[in-house]
Amino acid sequence: KLALPPESALPPAGGCGAVDILFVIDNSASMGQFQAALADAFPQFVDAMYANLPANISLHVGITTTDFYCTMPGAACCPSSCSIGNTGCQIGSTPEEVAQLQTYYNPPADGDNGVNGSQGRLFVHDDQPFFVSNTSDDPAALKTWFTGAAIAAGEQGSSIEMPVAAAAFAVDPVNAATNAGFVRDNDAILLIVFLTNDPDASLQPLADYEAMVLAAKQNCPECVLTAGLLRACVPDEKQRLWQFMTAFGDQPIWRDIEAKAEYAEVVGGALASALVEACENIPVG
Repeated sequence: KLALPPESALPPAGGCGAVDILFVIDNSASMGQFQAALADAFPQFVDAMYANLPANISLHVGITTTDFYCTMPGAACCPSSCSIGNTGCQIGSTPEEVAQLQTYYNPPADGDNGVNGSQGRLFVHDDQPFFVSNTSDDPAALKTWFTGAAIAAGEQGSSIEMPVAAAAFAVDPVNAATNAGFVRDNDAILLIVFLTNDPDASLQPLADYEAMVLAAKQNCPECVLTAGLLRACVPDEKQRLWQFMTAFGDQPIWRDIEAKAEYAEVVGGALASALVEACENIPVG
């Protein structure tokens, strides 16, 4: 009869120990109704997530916005009166337009503009840049914090939205002053959820942004998930945001941002199920 190896010699079982959830929220004009709909749907996501994830999973939930420019309302593109429009679902399709867009892209390496939630910094709400919870906790406090923060993100950001850049810089060391500790590498899922109703105008090569995310998850690149409430043309035309969302393996969960009645289904059951499945299957160690 064969003897079993000692427990220490057995390969580690799969399963995550932590989940980090980043919401990239468009804070340009006209977004209030969508922010409110996301806030309304979020408690169902939390309930489904807590009910299905194992006990004692550490959770970090944070928000950043799509703005990389506005420091005061009323300036060009802050949040309106912008001369740069988009054709269909594309923006920055000509060299002239890219040069003009550059005016509205101030990455954090060029200096902190001091705006809450801008340039990939986490949005501070109730003195917290992100909310720390646990699946063994009462979820009420997380629900309250997020629903308040999602609406507080507001509509004063630039009408030149850069969600891809925001997601990347949110996990990059350049924003460590505000974001340090949010993303864990080992044994942790990183879920990035986008809420935006315009095409992405992020200007650096897409590979740069992908590399920033993978550098933050270098010990578990398969632990990155994406989801979104987007304009239907974003996946249809494989716009830059969709290219980013599909760069990490799994097919993103998404719905048309205009279908507010479906937010609970997407941000609730479907997204929680995908998160739970990913958490069960990632390698430990």
